[in-house]
Amino acid sequence: MPSNVNSSVTVKDIALHARVSVGTVSRVLNGFSNITPINSDRVKKAIEELGYEKCRSAEMLVARRRGSRVRSGNIGAVFFGMGSGWAHHPLVASYTLGVERACAEKGFHALIELSADDDKLPRCVRENKVDGLLIKTSRNIPKILEMLPPDMPLVGVGFNEPSSAIQQVAPDNCGAGWIVAEYLWKLGHRRIAFLCYDIQHPVLLARLQGYESYLRRCKGYAPELIAFGEPEGVTVQPSETPPKMDSLLDRIWAVSSRPTAIIAANDWEACGLYSAIARRGLRIPHDLSVVGFDNDASVCNACVPPLTSYEAPFSEVAYRAAIKLLEQIDRPDHRPDPSIHLVRGNLVERASVQKLMLPEPANGLSSSILG
Repeated sequence: MPSNVNSSVTVKDIALHARVSVGTVSRVLNGFSNITPINSDRVKKAIEELGYEKCRSAEMLVARRRGSRVRSGNIGAVFFGMGSGWAHHPLVASYTLGVERACAEKGFHALIELSADDDKLPRCVRENKVDGLLIKTSRNIPKILEMLPPDMPLVGVGFNEPSSAIQQVAPDNCGAGWIVAEYLWKLGHRRIAFLCYDIQHPVLLARLQGYESYLRRCKGYAPELIAFGEPEGVTVQPSETPPKMDSLLDRIWAVSSRPTAIIAANDWEACGLYSAIARRGLRIPHDLSVVGFDNDASVCNACVPPLTSYEAPFSEVAYRAAIKLLEQIDRPDHRPDPSIHLVRGNLVERASVQKLMLPEPANGLSSSILG
């Protein structure tokens, strides 16, 4: 290995240089023997020429196969698809709080990492510093799952992916959409719109599905009251300004029977919606009621009037995921089922929603019974 190791070289770089797959590089680094000598030599030569900082997961895997289970007392929590700009974001803080609470109860320490690349092994794994790994992602399943030692304890955090073979804990986003739609329906709203700036985001899409399910059950679903966007590309840094929601608002405001309430897919989009509504000369909640998701207090309380929002249980999700991971570490010979555990949040009412008075039905039944 050359003295001038290059820690910026990734597994993908080695694969391109050696003209092999990423999986082949991973198998070489992890000490597997089911590799042709030609490909093995290519990978080793590429590692030498590129000055790759050799991954220590191979040593960890060998030690595990020999029955050695020396504990580090640490678990890793890696936020994939998130660059350095997320370091002080409330979302990351909430998840981190839950992980640290579980570690404090069980006598472990948490090593937190942000990773914009999903094909590079986290530093805590490369340096053999953790006994298990929490994988936080909300879009695609990270490619590094294929590179990890097969017996490493793993739990997915914040995503709900039926095809993944690992345990997962996530907020019940579909249930959240249902609960918000039900809340507005019981307040007398019958024309309820849903705006989503990024329909490709799995979390936001699940909230839309819950909203649709509830309104279909009530026979109040109106597809013309749904408007969504499809942003080009995915950014790994948080947006500094709320998205412009004017075009989405224009679409649902052009229908013959306008909505009395709008659900925004998250608080940040609701913040952008507030601005779009103000530019139309409308007032919240007198002309339109608005509800968001996540209950980011800094955003909700900055809105005028303060935004009613569904509080997603990020901290509780992380806590339960960490507990599951620690249980795996304590039972190394037990293979957990690839279950998906969903956690429900709660609605936080503020001043952005008004109750509508429904006309009494002709047969004398109260509107509350009908609703």
